[in-house]
Amino acid sequence: MSVLLLVVYIIHQFEEHWVDVFGNHYAFYEYFNTLFLSILGAQDSSVIILSREAIFVINTSLVWLIGIIAIWRSPKHLFPVLAMNGIVLVNAISHILPGILKQSYNPGLLTAIVIFLPVAIAFYRKVLFTNPGAKSQVIASIVWAVLAHVILISGLLSANWFELIPELVYFIVLVVWSLIPAFLFNNYSPNESTF
Repeated sequence: MSVLLLVVYIIHQFEEHWVDVFGNHYAFYEYFNTLFLSILGAQDSSVIILSREAIFVINTSLVWLIGIIAIWRSPKHLFPVLAMNGIVLVNAISHILPGILKQSYNPGLLTAIVIFLPVAIAFYRKVLFTNPGAKSQVIASIVWAVLAHVILISGLLSANWFELIPELVYFIVLVVWSLIPAFLFNNYSPNESTF
């Protein structure tokens, strides 16, 4: 399942960072910065909240690092793959809600609806069906993923809008947060395998 989650993320990142449904290249970068500058009421449109370096570190840590940990630790450790699934679910919601609120497309929305949401829900259902005792891990993985997105946004704003911390400190926090699932719920029981 860990590999499948990474594959669906590759497809999602293609829509965000390569070509969106309208043929725009690297559209998420511009979309995100425009959206947040609008929310913040910024007069200076040259401010970059989401830098290209941040995109690299966010995807490397919160997607690829946790994905590699999930592959490495499975099937003996369920939580890292649940955390990866949590990132997929919360990321889907982070695309779908603005799409609904703004009544418009955003880069990544199509794959969030068509792939991310169904895959994430199906995996959580499978885990809970095959191992009802994993409910606390499922909940914790969603909380972990929500907090990852809170760290993602608050870190970007702290580093690149308010200039309270260097962007490098923000990057280190993302990497550390991505390592946490490797150490949570490390108690394996043979009936926890869902792979």
